[in-house]
Amino acid sequence: MFEFLVNQQPKSLNSGLKTWGDLLEELDLDCEADRRTVTEVRFEGVDQPSYRSLELARRPLSSFSRIEVELVDRTRLLRNTLGQAGNSLPVLAASACRAAASFRGRDLAGAHHQLTSLVEAVRTLTILTVASATAAGTELEQLACGANSGSDVLGSVGVVLDSLAQWQQGRDWTAVADGLEYDLAPALLEWGVVFDAMQDRCAV
Repeated sequence: MFEFLVNQQPKSLNSGLKTWGDLLEELDLDCEADRRTVTEVRFEGVDQPSYRSLELARRPLSSFSRIEVELVDRTRLLRNTLGQAGNSLPVLAASACRAAASFRGRDLAGAHHQLTSLVEAVRTLTILTVASATAAGTELEQLACGANSGSDVLGSVGVVLDSLAQWQQGRDWTAVADGLEYDLAPALLEWGVVFDAMQDRCAV
C-alpha cells in the first residue's frame, strides 16, 4: 500500500503523476501559491538530500511504498537561515583572532591554513547573504544598515581581505596578524547588522 505524507499528514496523490519528478514539480507549483518550499524528502523513511537530482526525478512512483515530504513557510525558513548565519559571525571573528595568534607565533603553516579556511567561509557567507537579500525582496545596495547599506558593510570586509592578501604576498606577518585581529574580526561582527536588517524586513 502506497503512502504519501506532507508534514506528517496523509495526502491523496494525483493519478496522472507517473514519476517522482512529476510529483515534485506539482509540489513546487503548490508551494509557489502559498509561499512555502520543500525542505526535506524521505523515501521509505530514508532521508534523500539529493531529492532534486535527475536520477531520482525519473524514478516511477510505482516503485515507492512511502514518500514523506516536509514543507516550510519561506519566511520562516529565511528567518531561521538568517539566525544561523548571524550566530556564525562570532565564531568567524574568533577564528580570525586565532589565526592572528598563529601568525604572531610564527606557526606559518597552521596560520596560512587557518586564513585559507577563513577566507573560504567568508566567501560562502557572502553568497548566502546575497541570496538571502534576494529572498527577502531587497538588494544589498538598498538595504539600510544604520548609516550604511548592506553593500557597504560587506564591502568593508572585502577591503580588509584585499589588504590581507597583499600583506600575505609581501610576507608581512605582523601586518597580517594585526589585520586579522583589529580589522577583519570587527568587520565580521559588524556584518550582523545586515542580517538584523533582513530579519526586520521579514517581520513586515
